[in-house]
Amino acid sequence: MELEIISYADLLDPANIQATQTLKKALCEKGILGVCDVPDFENKSQAYIQAACQFSALRDEVKEQYAPDRDVGETEGYELGAEWFKDQGDQWQVDDKKASFYAVVPDHPKNKWPHEVDLKTAYQALGQLMFDTSKMVLQFLGVNEAIGLAHAEISGYGRMLHYHQERDTRNLNPNWCGAHFDHGVFTGLMPAYYFSGGEEVDEPEEAGLYIFPTQGRNFEKIKAADKSILLFQVGEFAQLATHDQIRATKHLVKKAKGNIERYTFALFNSAGKNTLIYPQSELTQDPRYFEYKQTDGGLLYGKWEQASYARYRAL
Repeated sequence: MELEIISYADLLDPANIQATQTLKKALCEKGILGVCDVPDFENKSQAYIQAACQFSALRDEVKEQYAPDRDVGETEGYELGAEWFKDQGDQWQVDDKKASFYAVVPDHPKNKWPHEVDLKTAYQALGQLMFDTSKMVLQFLGVNEAIGLAHAEISGYGRMLHYHQERDTRNLNPNWCGAHFDHGVFTGLMPAYYFSGGEEVDEPEEAGLYIFPTQGRNFEKIKAADKSILLFQVGEFAQLATHDQIRATKHLVKKAKGNIERYTFALFNSAGKNTLIYPQSELTQDPRYFEYKQTDGGLLYGKWEQASYARYRAL
């Protein structure tokens, strides 16, 4: 699938009708958008990749020191194989080759930064740029105070993603990340970097990000070889808040064959936990809504998030 692309400069002009039309077409018909010419994005991405590779090269027992304590509600830190999703055969599959490092953006005292390498500096610089740009796109879409999503209450949550190479030929799971929707408001994505034997390589034909277009019938691969283009997807809470005017993006990541690993970064835009909406959306048929809706039909973001974490936690 070819990306619909607007420029960063377009986002500075709210009256740009053509950019608005392109943006809405991308996110309403396809479910994904590219933004080019984001200031210093590629440089910040490369600095982040270097830091992420350094962290990932640490011994497992060192990285595991920074794991979140889920029993007390922590989510920040390092995890491996902590999520599961249903495959095409409706069977649950654990993303056992997917490692993550979560952190709040901008930086927050609850973040668990490693002492062995400087992951924080590049992570936060890239995350902040993606967070700021995300809010500019949301403003263009009208996903703001007008529909009950105050930008002052939206928070950024970063996720370092390292997809390990598949060494087990008996593993029949074709995906690094199973098909799902992001539960939040909006997601910024850095184009992925691939490595083999420590050297950067092109994305393999069979691997990469696939989305199920809003008006499509099958998953389609996203052509994102240009590392200077920042990608955006829609989350479920935005679909709820806009009453299906924009729809959440169903997506997955297919594995590469052979000695290849994948790195990327996601920046999730989350509503404030006390953000209250009254959705008239098809997602009100979701069990998460039935479980946590208020008696008047209202839904708090914090409850939706809690139910979403519980659904996809494999541990």
